[in-house]
Amino acid sequence: MQRFAYGCGIFFSLLSYSSISSAQFVTWNENIPSSLALFQQNPQQLADLAQNNILIYAQPYTKTNVPTQKKNPQPTVQFVSAAIIVPVSTQEVAKVLTDYNHYVGLFPTLKSAKIEEKSGNTTRVKYKIQIPTPIPVLNFNEDISMQHQIGNNSIASLITDAPVPYGLGKFEWFSLGPQKTLITLTQWGDLNQINGFLLRKILSAVPDAKLGIPIGSNAFILESLQRKWTKTQTTALDANQLPPLQLTSNQIRKISEISRSTGYPVSFIQPASSIPYPQGRETMRFTTTYQYYAKTPQQLQNWLNPASFQSLFPRQIKKVELSSPAPQLQDANFRVSVGLGVINIPFDFKMRFNHIDSNQSQYNAIGGDLRFVKGGMQLLPQNNNGTLLKMTSAAKIDEKAPFLLRAMRSLPYHDMLPAAGGNAVFSLKIKEKMK
Repeated sequence: MQRFAYGCGIFFSLLSYSSISSAQFVTWNENIPSSLALFQQNPQQLADLAQNNILIYAQPYTKTNVPTQKKNPQPTVQFVSAAIIVPVSTQEVAKVLTDYNHYVGLFPTLKSAKIEEKSGNTTRVKYKIQIPTPIPVLNFNEDISMQHQIGNNSIASLITDAPVPYGLGKFEWFSLGPQKTLITLTQWGDLNQINGFLLRKILSAVPDAKLGIPIGSNAFILESLQRKWTKTQTTALDANQLPPLQLTSNQIRKISEISRSTGYPVSFIQPASSIPYPQGRETMRFTTTYQYYAKTPQQLQNWLNPASFQSLFPRQIKKVELSSPAPQLQDANFRVSVGLGVINIPFDFKMRFNHIDSNQSQYNAIGGDLRFVKGGMQLLPQNNNGTLLKMTSAAKIDEKAPFLLRAMRSLPYHDMLPAAGGNAVFSLKIKEKMK
């Protein structure tokens, strides 16, 4: 549902940066917050929370330095951070991340990298990105020019001229042992000032996609790094089972504290799972997201009901038909139309919701154009009278989907980005409604 629609918006937005090279280096004293700022500058504390997942969370709003933004060079912005653990030394990580030519082959869709200027630890690189799809109007063939500055255990990067003209980010890496490294990425981009025609049209048609772009961008980059160094492992689940997260009560409190202080969800993109279906097991990627609300569980229970989804996404969900085949079960037929500015993607799907109790439900696709959608939601009361919404979901487009949906399978990580971005959009839309 919205997980697919906004996942596509995330991916198009992430990869549509385009630029021309600058004539000279931009003077830039980066002041991007460290990914460890919310973890007492302790990399092990962050690593213990991330485990074998891609962990994504926001930083509190802060003033930063964007010298390319002449009218407001010190805006107050919210950075989003992500973290993974890889089984290699920090020296190996530093070698790979500082070798910009070899980003080609590391990040999907990146076709070339040309170093245009280098002075000391500062380098300007022009990248070419190509994304072919079966829908020519959605193909991307763009350039991106960035200024990279190497620090002690970091690389800070500044976009100098692009359809998303103002953006910056920072890789950091921290040793957890002889062959164990924590890699983090913290970044921000101004999605309210868009120069690229196609990207502007897409975000104008699906403005809520902006809510999921930071997670989608971080997830794309760290998934690429994780695949370089970590062997793919798949956990077999039962039909009604969701992948568990092994978190302590203290870690749940930490998640609640981060989401409460930043207003942003905390997400874990989990390793692959296989789910039994009539035709055999299907590999899926689940994302578990936690969002804090200063509300009681009773005030949030309505959002577990599919009838409420249309109020969150009135432009996309045209109609919801409900029926109850058995006690605690609810079937919902969704009529959806996603306009991407240049094309319109209509699709229908049918979901079955199992309302386990007033604070918990699970759902899975039982028909329509999306066969592989599965997840659950749970309301977790907190000691401060607030509530954490826990959402675990996976969404995957199968080979028998209608053409316009099936075309999205040509995009990298199409089995992971929709749920990652969709969870964030869903939780933040509830936050808007609860104001």
